[in-house]
Amino acid sequence: MIISRCLDGKHIYKSWRENNEKKFELERFRPYFYVKENEKEQTTYSPSKYIKREFEYERGDWVNIDGERLKKVYVENSFDIFSARKMFKQTYEADVPYTFRYAVDSISEMPEYNMRKWYWDMEWQQGGEHHNEITTIVMYDNYDLEYTQWVWFPNITEETKLGSDEINLHVFANEKAMLEHFITTMIVKDPDMLIAWFGHFADIPKLLERCCALGINPNRMSPINRIDGLKKTKNGFKYTKGEKGFSPIEQPIGGRITLSLDMAFERQWNDSQRGTLPSLSLDYVSESLLNKKKLVSEKFSDPNEFYRRAWLEDTETYLQYALKDVELIVEIDETNYCSEAIIALQRLLKAPFDACFYASHMGSIYFMRNAYWKAPTGNKKEKKQPYQGAMIYDPLSENTNGLHLNVAAFDFAGLYPSMMIARNISWETISDEPTDFAVNILTPRDFSESVAEDMVYFKTDKLGVLPRAVLELKELRNSYKKNMKNAETEDEFRKWYNNQMAVKRLSASFYGIIGYTGFSWANPKLAASITASAREAIRLAAFKAKEMGI
Repeated sequence: MIISRCLDGKHIYKSWRENNEKKFELERFRPYFYVKENEKEQTTYSPSKYIKREFEYERGDWVNIDGERLKKVYVENSFDIFSARKMFKQTYEADVPYTFRYAVDSISEMPEYNMRKWYWDMEWQQGGEHHNEITTIVMYDNYDLEYTQWVWFPNITEETKLGSDEINLHVFANEKAMLEHFITTMIVKDPDMLIAWFGHFADIPKLLERCCALGINPNRMSPINRIDGLKKTKNGFKYTKGEKGFSPIEQPIGGRITLSLDMAFERQWNDSQRGTLPSLSLDYVSESLLNKKKLVSEKFSDPNEFYRRAWLEDTETYLQYALKDVELIVEIDETNYCSEAIIALQRLLKAPFDACFYASHMGSIYFMRNAYWKAPTGNKKEKKQPYQGAMIYDPLSENTNGLHLNVAAFDFAGLYPSMMIARNISWETISDEPTDFAVNILTPRDFSESVAEDMVYFKTDKLGVLPRAVLELKELRNSYKKNMKNAETEDEFRKWYNNQMAVKRLSASFYGIIGYTGFSWANPKLAASITASAREAIRLAAFKAKEMGI
């Protein structure tokens, strides 16, 4: 599902498909945050020097973790929250992005459907008279199962014959005509997702930059007429992001999901624990993963020379080179299900697409849905409170270095999540009274016998939000694994594999946000308790092994 903020900051655009047919809604959604019930009610706020707007308040059963009552504070549009929250001493959930807030409040389920995906890549001239001008665009549509290529030449003639029966080739006399046809095709085909390699850093910024330079309205690419990084000028538009482009998770084209496949692939690679990739270049990844190389020109062996001259001097190879890149992008995604894995996580979270990458986003949405209290607004300037981390096992200090035969290895299944369950570690379960669920946060990071004590206790009467979430997700993952095991087709197997990996990624994100200083759900006591419990478990296992003479 696509969830986008509209240009006015007051409406949400959401779209999905039923029987492959596009459906969409525009919904008015009032942005808000919380303050304490006894906080003085400010009447107006000023989002800019010349504008003054009014607050609205609503009372309900909302509380913070200490049980203090809260009230809602409404502002006129989502852009106002940052300035409006400064009017109050303490706010709650005032750092929640507008689309995240909408998803938590209004999305109870996400339909499963086949997204229309465009895999695309562009080439642009490097050097010469047409420096930086886009020369060709290639796109693959997973609904049509066809490749389309656009290209232009400065001195086109009727004798120009290019392409093959395998692709739809459109040839133009100038760059502007080519880009306008590409955008018109996008409007007609209406893809849900645009997938490129380093697209947020290179292809999207270049496309916007050239549209602005040629007097083309880039906003036409957006179903809601909103693209970030553009500024309206007297004569048209100006691209403002510069060479840095967009972050890998940004969604700059309102109403369409954009995915940098390099990032999705890297995440999947890291999750599989196959080591660190020395390069994320498409050439390296395709050769390592698919045993396929990008096309090489016989006429221009030097890549730089190829990029400068091949467009006009080795045209057939140049066009095949661009086509080959998109073929590799398609194969990488379709054989590894990179985009589908993120879509599976999105359905699990019931969240906007850009919420499915960072632990802080995933965790915050999950806990906003499941906690009975509202978290305070995060403070990025908050001073970091250090705590001891993982077990540091030094073979030299423990006198275990050397050659060992008949070595056995064991692993804890989900060590940190298991500790959350074992000690009932959660925000609301921290106890001032000693209980059986105690954690010594000074548990040593080695095997020394001296153990200083600094105890944190957790209530035992009720399972906390954090361990309950871990248990629920564990049960869900087991059911997905069972479905995966019983799958009768490769597609069915991959579907359940993606779903169980989505659950694993969400569960693994919990510790990350708890230890993330300045984040609204961060709590150094919880983070220290989790790592200390894990150190204790490892130490006890090691001591037991020593007793057994292992």
